[in-house]
Amino acid sequence: MGVLMMGWNLHGEVRPPAVAGSFYPADAAELRAEVRRFLAAGPTSAQAPVAVIAPHAGYVFSGATAGKAFAALRGTKASRVILMGPSHRVGFGGGALPASGIKAFATPLGELPIDAQAVEKLRGKAGFAGPARAHDGEHCLEVELPFVQETLGTVPIVPILVGAQTDRQLAGAMARDLAELVGPGTVIVVSSDFTHHGPSYGYSPFGRDSTLPGRLEELGRRTAERAAAIDPRGFAAQVEVSEDTVCGVRPIGVLLELLAHAFSGTGTVVDVTTSAKVSRSTDMVVTYASIQFVGQWGAWRPEPPQPELGTLTPEERRATVALARATLQTYLGHGPELARWFGEHRAVGNLAARSGVFVTINNTGERAVREGRLRGCIGVIEAREPLVDAVMHAAVSAAHDPRFPALQPRELAGVEVEVSVLSPMKHVPGPDAIVLGTHGVLLGKGGRSAVFLPQVATETGWDRDTFLSHLAEKAGLPADAWRRGATFQVFTAQVIEEKE
Repeated sequence: MGVLMMGWNLHGEVRPPAVAGSFYPADAAELRAEVRRFLAAGPTSAQAPVAVIAPHAGYVFSGATAGKAFAALRGTKASRVILMGPSHRVGFGGGALPASGIKAFATPLGELPIDAQAVEKLRGKAGFAGPARAHDGEHCLEVELPFVQETLGTVPIVPILVGAQTDRQLAGAMARDLAELVGPGTVIVVSSDFTHHGPSYGYSPFGRDSTLPGRLEELGRRTAERAAAIDPRGFAAQVEVSEDTVCGVRPIGVLLELLAHAFSGTGTVVDVTTSAKVSRSTDMVVTYASIQFVGQWGAWRPEPPQPELGTLTPEERRATVALARATLQTYLGHGPELARWFGEHRAVGNLAARSGVFVTINNTGERAVREGRLRGCIGVIEAREPLVDAVMHAAVSAAHDPRFPALQPRELAGVEVEVSVLSPMKHVPGPDAIVLGTHGVLLGKGGRSAVFLPQVATETGWDRDTFLSHLAEKAGLPADAWRRGATFQVFTAQVIEEKE
């Protein structure tokens, strides 16, 4: 192997294998036999997928799961394979392409040529300016190549590493550029492992007993289902709110944006497993998933116009407060509740409209009597983002309201959640225009400001002067500061309680 790699390095235009002999066999005959064995165990399909998500660990752990993702590609004619995976060693935003001098990627099974025309087309795009050195020693794309070679043959490839600093807006821009490359004969392979659990990964929210593998499989399946459903928002929210360690969350996000806008078809979770089935250990466990997408590429479809916020329907009200609860459960417990919510609800209608939102967490029972009812309340007044996103962000923030200790998972069963969906604010000339119980109020003076929701007056029984005095004190002003030189903005709120 050392002599072979030296030959490739001297050639200077072929990216040599970096993990042959460690992640997979370095001997060509042994590698071919192993890959074929994995493929043979995978499901067949009447229609080959146009995109797959497959794991990239050592074959002893994830090869069988990867084989199930690739199996239905056997015998397919492909004109181009776009490979995307996470950059494990180099941080950046967007996509990183191979250096311009690289003409092929090699494995012990031979070389796969770079689709030079496609790569150069992407190289001129702002979203694909990541450092070429990210490919040095990176394993995530390399371990997929033998499966590509055994199913699709010597097909041109477009290798792309996606940096961890890629947000959803950038992922959408990358997907728009990639849409110019997809069409009949294009196959996309996204390389990703799912949850990495254990001290070495810096992520150990669950106990390391015998129930851990099953728990991780359930979490992995629910998360993978959001990808298979082509739900970019739901997939990203589940991973980010739970703080899950899905290493390929960014490249999967790019794929989902592309599928959502330039694809007609369906996705299927083919397999979910963990490394514990091989290692028999729960000290370090990684979850693996294989997902296939069957259908056709098409022209890019723009986002539909964003709706204006109106009166929430009973179904939207129930969904909104359930979303706040699911967000808290997922954030504090690291479980799949948010993925379940997105599996049961669509972010359309008022849920897709921009809105200001506050999430309130209230104590109940004896604790409410002993410590007070309010446990946390945070949000934003301005309509900056869709209601579905605003609720999730406000719920996570409310769990860390600085006026109280951070909310603990054990408290969730003893609190009630309330969501206030806010109307746009409007200036009023003075206190006489404020209608207690109907208006929320933003008071401003001398660079300081504070807000009370409409229900504060109802819950406290304060009259107008007392209400405004407390609001001034909340802003760090004297209690009577509202009487002179203050500004007032008012808004209404659709208040949704869990007990409705």
